[in-house]
Amino acid sequence: MSKFLIRAIVVLAVVGFSDQFAVADGGSANSHHQHLQGVVIDKAGTLAVKVPSGSTYQLNENRSERHGHAMPKVGDEVTVVIDENNMVLEVHPKGTEGKHRFVTGEVVSIGVMQHEITLKTAKGEQKFAMEKQDLPSSIKDGAHVRAELNEAGSIIDVHPEKSGAGH
Repeated sequence: MSKFLIRAIVVLAVVGFSDQFAVADGGSANSHHQHLQGVVIDKAGTLAVKVPSGSTYQLNENRSERHGHAMPKVGDEVTVVIDENNMVLEVHPKGTEGKHRFVTGEVVSIGVMQHEITLKTAKGEQKFAMEKQDLPSSIKDGAHVRAELNEAGSIIDVHPEKSGAGH
């Protein structure tokens, strides 16, 4: 791939992702997620995505199915979403985009064993399935948070709301 094409893809991904925040959250906060284009490879018997920088990211075989996508195969071109800890949040087949939304609210309860979280939002108490199980230590009952939901309505990331963010 040419450097120009790679840069164009990165710019388009960043612009698209920024627009997504503006629509979903009034542009009040930034994410630390990266949307990277890559190719699925076999790495020591497991599937991974290799991106143009040479980095590889291991795939979770069940995650694609939970998001409504078939598991990618070796050689497939995909978009991989990486969180601030370099962990794969989700994978989309090339040409498809994730339609994420954001919810802010106060944590009512966290059911780690049930893989769910209950938030008190402007729409009342709402329960959400959690894809991401490793929450920051500051996320506990009573905390004000901003949660990112995938297309299936499951939370893929949760961060504490910054003070003064409009509660």
